Parts: sequence; structure tokens; C-alpha cells
Amino acid sequence: MTLFPPPEAQDTPPRRSRKRRAAAWALGAVLVLEAAINVALNVGVVQAIMRQATRRTELTWTRAWWLWPIGPLHLRDFTLTQQDTHRWWQVNMDALEANVSLLALLGRRVDVQRIDGHGASFRIEPSFGVQEEPPPGPGYRPWVIQLEDVTVHEVRELDFGRIRFVGALDVQGALNLKGRERLQVETPSIRVASGAMELDRRPVTRLERLEAKARLDAPFTGENRWDLSKALSAEVQSQMALLPLDWLNEHLGQRSGIALHGGEGTLTLDLHLHEGALANGTRVEVESSELELRAGPIRVRAPWSLEASLASESPTVRQGTARLTLAPVQVSGPEGVAAVIPEITLAVLAHRRAAEADWELEPDLRVARSQPMDLKLLNPWLARTLEIDSGFMTVQSKARSKSAKARDALRLSVDSDLVSGRMGDIKVLLRAEADVDARNLSWDTKSLALTGTTLRLSNVSTNGPVPIRAWSGVFTLPQARLSLSPTVLSARFTSRLTDTQPMVALLTKTKNLPAFLTSLLNIQGVTVTGRVQIDEQGLQLRELQATGEGFSLEGHLDLAQGQLTGALLAKLGLITGGIEFKRGRQDIHLLNAKRWFAAQQVPPFR
Repeated sequence: MTLFPPPEAQDTPPRRSRKRRAAAWALGAVLVLEAAINVALNVGVVQAIMRQATRRTELTWTRAWWLWPIGPLHLRDFTLTQQDTHRWWQVNMDALEANVSLLALLGRRVDVQRIDGHGASFRIEPSFGVQEEPPPGPGYRPWVIQLEDVTVHEVRELDFGRIRFVGALDVQGALNLKGRERLQVETPSIRVASGAMELDRRPVTRLERLEAKARLDAPFTGENRWDLSKALSAEVQSQMALLPLDWLNEHLGQRSGIALHGGEGTLTLDLHLHEGALANGTRVEVESSELELRAGPIRVRAPWSLEASLASESPTVRQGTARLTLAPVQVSGPEGVAAVIPEITLAVLAHRRAAEADWELEPDLRVARSQPMDLKLLNPWLARTLEIDSGFMTVQSKARSKSAKARDALRLSVDSDLVSGRMGDIKVLLRAEADVDARNLSWDTKSLALTGTTLRLSNVSTNGPVPIRAWSGVFTLPQARLSLSPTVLSARFTSRLTDTQPMVALLTKTKNLPAFLTSLLNIQGVTVTGRVQIDEQGLQLRELQATGEGFSLEGHLDLAQGQLTGALLAKLGLITGGIEFKRGRQDIHLLNAKRWFAAQQVPPFR
């Protein structure tokens, strides 16, 4: 009798063997795939595939390993570079870990559930010479990139060209990008423990604290670019130390005539952005130590502070305020402190209604009445023309009534007591008042515009060969500019004079005048226009024209150290004559005066 084992017993060894072989083959396949993935990551295959799929995006790294599918992707010295027709930017990381879906890459998707990076930097520059990318064909499938739970530690540098952050920054966020459709970035946490902001590689602030969150939502337009006009919303709270403002001197230029020193302080910022615009709750506060400004021989010293905020006045009206305060302000010259102004405040109130695109600004300048300023401070500028022996002036803003218009809030009043001075060997006494329209004050790093200034002279008297007694005049400067290096005042002026006394005093050094000139003394109410330039060498008048009842005059004059040169053509009634001024003498031309005057060469301004 033959015994056979049951069928189950006969099949057991082959079944186990097959399972072991299947497991071995599966393990071998996984190992082969794992090896293939890591080889592809380290010999440039993946980079080449990405470069072919999107030519303007480049990925590189020096080392990579991936224990797929149970572990994250590890990259060393990772670099992402992107370039289009408008900008070039690059992200670098020392180390990067990411949970990546391999299957998603086959469907033109970058699906990353977690990214942990260390030691990062970002750089962006304008892009030049890159041709426009042709529009995709009808079967184009855009890449979709989804990055969730992104954390980057120790961001060392954010380089935006002239502006750069260096320090230590941590950021958490997420990114959702669908090529040629939409870009969304969420950063719920941005923290800076320490760092500095630089301008042109020079530190300007030191960050002591920064916490922020931001959202970027930008659609892709038909012009092959992202629409960033309303893309950014953010909240930033920061405190930083302002470094001395000496760094501004490089941007003003060596020939600007002014220099800054000091002015360091603290800045507190609470910034709110909504769809690319400042939002309610935004506040800026600055407290600074003494700032020194040098302009030619003048020194101005003052601590300064700034407060600015934005809020809603009503659901349809937004309101912003800004207040810059300098107090106290010390003005000094070569001979020491010349004046002290207790406080200067410039406040700006801004309104904008929902239906309007522009802000309506209401500036308000308040200058407390200064202590008397010694006018001898001006002698380094005026010594060649008028040397001041004694006299003081005060500066203050004009009082503004509640019914006054906003433009009246930007006017300065300058008043002097009786000023004593000399023009050559001639003694001069006068009082001066100036009305300065601060709306027209502007600074272009080399000069100060004084357009719109009105100068009133009164009680003018001299002891020259032809004395002046109780003369007055009003001068309006529709164009005026003061350059400080070298010091030059140039202006176009129009004036209304009580009479012609100063004109005659300039025309002669002797009382024995011809009847033609003597009769000028009797002309009242004269209007004079022209161009003037005052520098260290003296005074120059060009395009000079004067008119009165039955009287006219035109010509050009130079006055330097009491010496008068130039040429004039005067007409009084039916009499026309020319006057030529040479050093130490004058010639009268009564015959063919117009022809003689037309032949005179007008020297240009120095």
C-alpha cells in the first residue's frame, strides 16, 4: 500500500519559494528604482528634464539623496534660478529637505507636502536682452506647483539690488503656482531676530525685531507678465535702530554744497498693506538724536522726530497724517550760534474718497518765532557786494486763520530790524521783510529753489555822492535759485519802486550830473524787471528794463567791490541817451544813442 501526502502538503514549499522570489524581485526593483532615482538626481538628469520643460527655470544642486518612498528628498547647495523679459531672480539654500510626490512630476505637477530649508539667500535683478516668450499652443498644459508647509531657517540675505537685508530671518509659508494663470504665496510667519538693511551695500538701519505675515495673489496677464498692482497684502511690526545719516552724503554728491552728520535714532513700524495699498492701522514713529546739516558756511543742528498714521474718517473717506518736528533748531555760522528756533513742525493731512484716485493734501508749516539772528552771518556770501556791520532778523511762519486756504499754511515771514552795512565806501541803512512761499521750496542736491519769494525793502538810506533818503521797493522773484557750492543767487525779478533814487545812485559817483540824468530823480512809481546774479565776485544785472511815466530804461550792469561797469539806454520824454560805465568813469552818448547801444556786447553771467 502506497501512501501519498495530502495535496496541501505537496504545494507548500513551491508557494513559499514563489513568495520569496516575488519579494526579492520587488525589493530588487525598489532598490534599482532607488538607485536610478539617486543616480538621476546626482548626474543632472532631473535638471535636464526640468530645463527642457521650462527653459527659463533652472534647478541645480551639488548632492542629493532620496530614500523613496518612505523618506524625504535631501538636497545640498540647492539653487533655483528664474528669468523672464523683466527680471532675473535666484534662491540659494545650503540644505533642503522635501516630501515630494514622484508620480505627480510625471503629470507636470510639483506637489510638495513639506519643505525644511536652512541657510538661504535671495537675489533679484532687472533682466536685459531676453526675447519675449512665444504664446503656448492650444494643447499647452501649464506646470502646477504646490508647496505646502514651507519652513526656511536662517535666511541670511535678501538682495533687491540697491536695497539688501543681511542677518537671520525665519519664514514659514506655502506656494501655489499654475503657469500662465495664477501665483499665490502665503507666509503666515516671518521673523527676524537680528539683521540690518543696507543701501548700496552700506548699512542704514539695524533691525532689532521684525514680525510679519503676507499674502501674494497675482494673476498672469495677456502681456506675458504677472499683475502685481494689487497682489500684495501684508502686516509688518518692526523696531529698528536708524544709523547716522552720513550715508546720505554719497547720494547728495560732493558738489551738492550740503552735508549731513548724525541723526541716529529708533524707528517703530506697524505697516498694513491691502491689495498693494496702505491700509488702516499703519503707523510710523521715529525718535532721533541731533542731526547736523552743513550748507556752505551755515550749520543747522536739531533733534528730529516723525509720526505718521493712516485711518478711515468714514466708510468712504480715508485719512492720513504725518508730522515732522525739529526742536530746537540751532543755526550757526563762522562766528558761532546765530539764531535758535524753538520748534519747526511740518504737518500733512491727506484725504482720499473712495471714488477718487489721488490724495488731497493739506500741508501746515509751523515755525516758532526765532531768536534774533545776526545778519553778519551772511557776510561770507555777500562780502563782495554788501558787507553787513550790524543787524538782526527773525523767522516765523505766518499766522493762519481758520478760514485761510491750505496754501496759506506754507508761508514764512522773515523780518529785520534796521540793518547797517557798506557797499564799497558807501554807508547803507535799510529794513527788509521777506515772504517765502514754502510750497515752491525744492532741493535738487546742488541748489535751493526760492521761487515765489517776495522781498520788501524800506527806510533805505545811503551817504553816497547822490544820497538816498527813505526809499522803498517791493521785489517779486518768479524764478529764483540759491546754489551753495559755490554760493550763487540767481533770480528773475519784477519790482515796484517808489522812485528812481537807487538807480541814480548807481549811475554816478559825482553830484555834477547832466540835466538828462538829474531829471531822473523826479520820476515816481517805476517798474523794473530783469535777471540778477549775486556771487562772491559781486552783482550782475541782465535784461534790465525800467518803465515809468514818460520814462524807460534798458541795459546791463556789473557791480564788484564798488566798481560799476555796463551800458544803459534811457529815454525821458523826447530825449534818448546812452550811458557807458567803465572802471572809474562814465561816458554819455546822446548822438545816435540807439545805434551805440545796439553795438554793445552783453557779457554772460559768470
